[in-house]
Amino acid sequence: MISVSIAKSAEDFEAAATLCRALAEWDVAMAATHGVDPQLVMDLYHGETAASLARRYAQPGTGMLLASWDGQPAGCLAFSVFDDTADELHRFYVNPAFRRKGMGGALMRAVIHAVETRRKSTLLAHTTIYMTDAIAIYRAFDFDFCPPFREVPKAVGHTEIFLKRDAKPG
Repeated sequence: MISVSIAKSAEDFEAAATLCRALAEWDVAMAATHGVDPQLVMDLYHGETAASLARRYAQPGTGMLLASWDGQPAGCLAFSVFDDTADELHRFYVNPAFRRKGMGGALMRAVIHAVETRRKSTLLAHTTIYMTDAIAIYRAFDFDFCPPFREVPKAVGHTEIFLKRDAKPG
């Protein structure tokens, strides 16, 4: 069955790095079909190692969530501080072998809980037009499309999507 936990150990971050490498391979291939230079995508968005993920997501106010299916790493979703009122989501990926089993929803529920306990009022997400499964999950969890909250190079601008979710009142 599904379990979700925050990465803490070197082994956890190695599992996350493996998932992030698979995300990078897929992202690079898809970006190329939209006329985006694969090397630019790697340079802008990928290249993490277990050590770099641990440095980034083991800090206060951040986290790397890992979803497992019967003990096998199946997906990841990270969050970090964007500003005083918002956190940003990163590295949302579910291994294709584990899709359609509720992994994405489990990760999203866990990250929303983690952020709400920190009393942040907004969650931000930056994705691409071809990450349709991720967009569907974001939309199912009340994310709305929004204007860009950061600049992106013109060469990738036609593929970028920005979303935000405001905390529920009360």
